[in-house]
Amino acid sequence: MPLTNEGRAAYENNKKSAAKGDFGYDQTATSCSSPGLPRMMLSGDRIQIFQRDRVVNMLFEWNRQSREIEMRDVPEVKPLVDTMYGVSYGHWEGDTLVVKSFGFFADKLIDAYLRGSDALELVEKIRLKDKDTLEDRITVTDPAIFTRPFETVLSYKRQKDEALPEDNCLDRKQAGQPALPL
Repeated sequence: MPLTNEGRAAYENNKKSAAKGDFGYDQTATSCSSPGLPRMMLSGDRIQIFQRDRVVNMLFEWNRQSREIEMRDVPEVKPLVDTMYGVSYGHWEGDTLVVKSFGFFADKLIDAYLRGSDALELVEKIRLKDKDTLEDRITVTDPAIFTRPFETVLSYKRQKDEALPEDNCLDRKQAGQPALPL
């Protein structure tokens, strides 16, 4: 990872804490707070995607979280208050959905150990590679944490078309399971 000194120090501290069983740095693990982006996209749980005229919605199995991608040609505006998922603006380039997201809480984890800053910006290129494989190419930019933008690629396999089961992070924690299956 192309980490800045600040990013590397935070990453190493969180890794050391996790090795000791101290997850105080991780609101998702400790209080079932939303994992936010891009961490939710890394979850092993299923996602349902719905395309409508003005939005694309993603419904996540985990705690029935949802994400909305604005598809109208409107100005990209930073939200008045940062959130776990920020705001997402999308458009189609051929068969690829290009999504820009920003306006995230500072210090929210973007994976199991690494946090982002309030300057975090994601650009996703989401497309069907074949009839059963969805690819999400995510470019991560955050000058406070990374020395340069970097890209990661996620692949999802099509699941049976059925309702998502009830999933509750607190129930999983009480059963001794991880708060967010990765």
